[in-house]
Amino acid sequence: MKKILFLLLMPVLVIAGELPGGFDGLRWTEPLAAMPGAKKLAETPLYKCYRSGEGVAQLGDTTVTNLRLCFADDRFYFVQMEFGGDKDFAALLAYAKKQWGEPKPVQRSSEAYAWGGGEEKIYVELEFSKLDDRGTLAYVYLPIFRETQEASRRERKSSP
Repeated sequence: MKKILFLLLMPVLVIAGELPGGFDGLRWTEPLAAMPGAKKLAETPLYKCYRSGEGVAQLGDTTVTNLRLCFADDRFYFVQMEFGGDKDFAALLAYAKKQWGEPKPVQRSSEAYAWGGGEEKIYVELEFSKLDDRGTLAYVYLPIFRETQEASRRERKSSP
């Protein structure tokens, strides 16, 4: 979840397609009750992350694992999943380009692409590290994410 902090540092991106309105039938801002069988994975004062089932999903031709769906104030706003290998990275990049158009490369030590951000309510990031042959795909509903970041800033200011 630490990489979420990098998300708002991304430049404004132009997209061709409509960004996701949620993930796997769960719409942005829906309550946890809309996710039957949810098992809590992590909790902070600002958000809670859950998994439904085995934490595996299919995006296009690629199986993703370690699927985590996060809620702030009982509102769905973030999903992150993992994949392995160059083949899955290429397949997910092709899937994402088909869904949202050409991305803007993100400057990092890993290979990363992003869609949305700026004025868009959704930010999607696909990242792959050749060092460990693993990657992540994350979707973020920015209005709620920004609220959590502001709450975190206020909390840090009030801490001794």
